[in-house]
Amino acid sequence: MTIRSIKSLVVILTVLTQSAIFAQQESTDTKASSSNDIFARQGSVVLTHSELDAAFSRIPPEFRLAFIRDGAKVDDLVKSLLRLKLVAADASRSGFDQQPMIAERMQLAAEKELAEAWVGNLIENAPEADYEALALEYYLAHPDEFKMPERVDVSHILISSETRSEEKALALATRLHDDLRTDPSQFDGYVTEYSEDPAKTSNAGRYPGMQRGQMVKRFEEAAFTLQQPGDITEPVKTSYGYHIIRLNQAKPSAPIPFEQIKEQASEMAKEQYLSEYRARYIKQQIAEPIELADGAAEAMVKRYFGEELELIPEFPE
Repeated sequence: MTIRSIKSLVVILTVLTQSAIFAQQESTDTKASSSNDIFARQGSVVLTHSELDAAFSRIPPEFRLAFIRDGAKVDDLVKSLLRLKLVAADASRSGFDQQPMIAERMQLAAEKELAEAWVGNLIENAPEADYEALALEYYLAHPDEFKMPERVDVSHILISSETRSEEKALALATRLHDDLRTDPSQFDGYVTEYSEDPAKTSNAGRYPGMQRGQMVKRFEEAAFTLQQPGDITEPVKTSYGYHIIRLNQAKPSAPIPFEQIKEQASEMAKEQYLSEYRARYIKQQIAEPIELADGAAEAMVKRYFGEELELIPEFPE
């Protein structure tokens, strides 16, 4: 089977969600020693199912199935793993892995992998907490973080200065504004007849939930100065032309009910809880003071700087 045939197996692979790829419970006597464990070959190297499972295990569980469903990503992973194995095999044949410095680097890499896997295992098996209760506690203690911002429901008429001169645009906007002061009920009709906002075909000139920062500055400033429903502004100039803005409804800032954000807040509480759990564990592990062996700093400095003392860094006490 060639590497390209992997894509045709994506559907089959998706049924393995309860298999060793996810549960990681396969027996140790079915490991790489068995020919049945071989997944792919390239040249002198093989990639085993158990090695592929180990690579999959580095993908967060919530993303794993989507990754496997993506044949291109599986192709790329398999090619990458085989490429690494080919290069590593060549290095081993040359005896490069026996060089003391390379052996030390390999050991450090193995320790890094083990430490990361161990911390991941600790987090995965951390004691459960009442995340909804934690979320509610945070919600009550930080009310300002759970408020709908001040909003306004406004409609506008845009007289464009792109299709006519500034003077003509202002003159038309001023005439319409004067008419509306006499008969405000004409506003919606004027939107249909005169407004040159392209969005009017879908929203009839209305922006029902406008927040600060969503519109151009002058439009926004004018809209938020309106006090009573039905109030309209003088013609407001922006880079688009002249706007006549009507307030339909002011919506002051208000608390968001906990029920509306409970699920999201609980997930955030869980992330915070696990982050703190990890931090406490790491803090416990590094509680012991760091002690340098006698003469260790001096020996390291001499290895890298020799007698060039002006290049020697200062070390904290």
